[in-house]
Amino acid sequence: MTIQKKLLLLTTVLCSCFLAACEAPKKDEPSKKTTIEEIQREKGKPAKVTPVSKQTLTDYRTFSGAISGKQQVSAIAKMADPIKEIKVSIGSTVKKDQVLAEYFFTGDNTGKEQAEEQVKLLEASTKRMQEVYAKGGISKQDLEQVEMQLRLAKMGLETAKRASVILSPSNGVVTSIDIEQGQVPKLGSPLFTIAQLNEVILTIPVSTKDIGAFKKGLKASIEINDKVIEGKVTKVPMAANEMTRFFPVEITFKNKDRQLLPGMFVTTKIAAKNIEGIAVPNEAIVYQNGNNYVWTIDEGKASRKLVTLGVADAKYTQIQSGIELSDIVMIEGMSKMNQGDKVLIVDQN
Repeated sequence: MTIQKKLLLLTTVLCSCFLAACEAPKKDEPSKKTTIEEIQREKGKPAKVTPVSKQTLTDYRTFSGAISGKQQVSAIAKMADPIKEIKVSIGSTVKKDQVLAEYFFTGDNTGKEQAEEQVKLLEASTKRMQEVYAKGGISKQDLEQVEMQLRLAKMGLETAKRASVILSPSNGVVTSIDIEQGQVPKLGSPLFTIAQLNEVILTIPVSTKDIGAFKKGLKASIEINDKVIEGKVTKVPMAANEMTRFFPVEITFKNKDRQLLPGMFVTTKIAAKNIEGIAVPNEAIVYQNGNNYVWTIDEGKASRKLVTLGVADAKYTQIQSGIELSDIVMIEGMSKMNQGDKVLIVDQN
């Protein structure tokens, strides 16, 4: 074999090896991966949606105020003398004209003793006059005049007795005592408060803006000690308080268990009125930077819309503006959405 033939053969072998090496599959070449972002761009971001609906919602208003007893009255000081003894305590049940407290006897409050002496004298005088009349010694008119003086003296004694003690002005429960033993009350000042507690009154200040929603009979409730106490509006004034410029609306509550006591400051919820309008589930509302939004789907894409809220209850919120009844809103998946994202509906209520 000539040298030329040997070179040609060697060249052919080398070319064959090179071509074979070029055509052999590459080992350990990584396969192309598909990311979640790419899938979402193609198919859309998952979201749970529901249609906007019409709902009838109750407009609840909350107000706070102080409790007072029904038919609440005060026993006042009729003398400016020291208190000798207080005979009741807060929570005591009393009857009308029951003695609540007594005054000390001093040289200045001798009215009762003087009245007692006058009654004794007139009783003796009347007895003698009756004996004289029986014997024909005086006329019936003279006897009647003496008897009249005795009746007036007895009335004066009763007045003096009542002035020497502090009496309950009505049946009820003692809800406050504003005097202590030994103290000297100011004449005419309230010393004891007596109230009926089977029913109590909550007085709430209502502004001019809200008073139009109130009328007698509206239902109200107070939650206290894990118990709901029901009541209703019983007084809606026609004029505002001149000092506060608020309307003092009164709500009466049954208080059989006496859980509401005078002086308590409580909050009540009032069912002002029912409102019908378009609404969305509460979980559809997104609060951000001081505004409220809902996410809708427009032609398969996410759209964030600014909305104005109205009345809300435990499930739904009224939407006053921003969306239409025909809209579909998201109730899950909003946190991952951006404006214009393609949406994949995974569940629809």
